[in-house]
Amino acid sequence: MFRIRTALAGAAVAAVAVLAFAAPASAHDALISSSPAADEQVTTVPEQISLTFSNNLLVLEENSGTAMTVVDEAGRDWVTGEPVVEADTVTAELEPGMPNGSYDVTWKIVSSDGHPTSGEYSFTVAAEGNDATPEPTETATTPEESATPVAETPAAETPAPAPAETDAAPWPLLIGLGVVVLIAIIVVIVIAARKKR
Repeated sequence: MFRIRTALAGAAVAAVAVLAFAAPASAHDALISSSPAADEQVTTVPEQISLTFSNNLLVLEENSGTAMTVVDEAGRDWVTGEPVVEADTVTAELEPGMPNGSYDVTWKIVSSDGHPTSGEYSFTVAAEGNDATPEPTETATTPEESATPVAETPAAETPAPAPAETDAAPWPLLIGLGVVVLIAIIVVIVIAARKKR
């Protein structure tokens, strides 16, 4: 009887261990630091944006899974070229001449587990002697153009940015598998004990 109890306890510990080791694999890579940092007010105009994550990132063909924008208050994106992924870090170069003001950073990467992850944050540029001013993304209509009536077309709604992936591992499947394994072990032990009797 003592052997049966010991075996059952060991089986339970094994099932719990299987579920515990499955948990880390389900976690997506998280942003752990950035430069400039979130909500930071920098006193020099940044030349690049650097994001560091909790694990090495996946790099797809032609870097298609990685994207970054740095948009000012006027709606202009200051990122130039494609973001570069090196291990756990993504870097994007910025155009020179960024004006003082608030900037919204949005990013998208592919986690080491293969799932796309995205996020956003803001920072502020307050560089002394920086006389650059935000340029509007659309030019104003001239008086001659405004005098001619033009039928207005409804503006297309801009889709909201996709939230960061939060898919978790299939816990019901893992738990069910652990329970099945545990029951199978118990059945084998009980049958073996009966044969010994």
